[in-house]
Amino acid sequence: MFWAARCMPWRSKPQRRRTESHMRYRSFGRSGQVVSAVSVLLDGQTRRSAKEWRNLVRLSLDCGVNGFEIAGDSPSVLEGAAEGLSEVERELLFVTWRPAAFTAAPANTVEAFVARLGLEYLDLIAFDGPPPSLDGLRGTRRVRAYGLAGQDAESDLLLSGGAFDALAAPYSPASGWKERNRIKAAAAQDMAVVAHSICPEHILPKPEGLLKKSLFRDRANPLAGVGGYRFLDNTPGWTAEELCLAYVLTEPSVTTVRFEVDRPERLERLAGIAEKDLPTGVAAQIEMARFSVTSP
Repeated sequence: MFWAARCMPWRSKPQRRRTESHMRYRSFGRSGQVVSAVSVLLDGQTRRSAKEWRNLVRLSLDCGVNGFEIAGDSPSVLEGAAEGLSEVERELLFVTWRPAAFTAAPANTVEAFVARLGLEYLDLIAFDGPPPSLDGLRGTRRVRAYGLAGQDAESDLLLSGGAFDALAAPYSPASGWKERNRIKAAAAQDMAVVAHSICPEHILPKPEGLLKKSLFRDRANPLAGVGGYRFLDNTPGWTAEELCLAYVLTEPSVTTVRFEVDRPERLERLAGIAEKDLPTGVAAQIEMARFSVTSP
């Protein structure tokens, strides 16, 4: 379920600039929360000052983004995010933490993180691998939902157990049936799906003249080499990344698409894609490309 809004009703404590936003918002699994169709990753491994992180958060809010994932616990990220997020009422935000590691006392770790960020609670905590016991964390009342980002059989087994509320997974126009069935299975359990890595390098258009093959070179795969993903770079008014985003957002199982952004104009451009329809014929081209064995 999703809907459009011209601008999230930010109730800022200090007055700040607002811009017109046409972001769409979707229900986050069974949590009852809503999150913007496009969400922003704040990765502590990226070198930015606290001021730069604060400005990125503010610009994201201006673009209608209310979903933020914080990776790690970098002091500069936490300082900048705390300043930017403090300008918005807490219930209008959706904040995720993906910790690098936990100590022997995960509940204390979460308490300390929430305090440093200046928030009352986290909407989601996501684990890259098997997490510590969730019983202690649930007792803190500082975390509303739990998710997994692992792609192995052990993670799939944990997901099927019903203890988690969200799945973070790569999903792109080139994703095969295994990846597609995985996110559909998660959605069938009322889990939210956070998609990332939506535009893998191997599908980006290559220079002309490379990988051209005859239609009949491979009789076992007569569609091999036909078309491919070259159209991603030849659709008027769209970049390859924008087409990938628009396509992923058509998948009903996907709740939000997570990006790490490096430039303000890119953030504004991608946030604007949430309200745009995929150009006519592109979905069919993507399906053809997926079945092309030697697609560029």
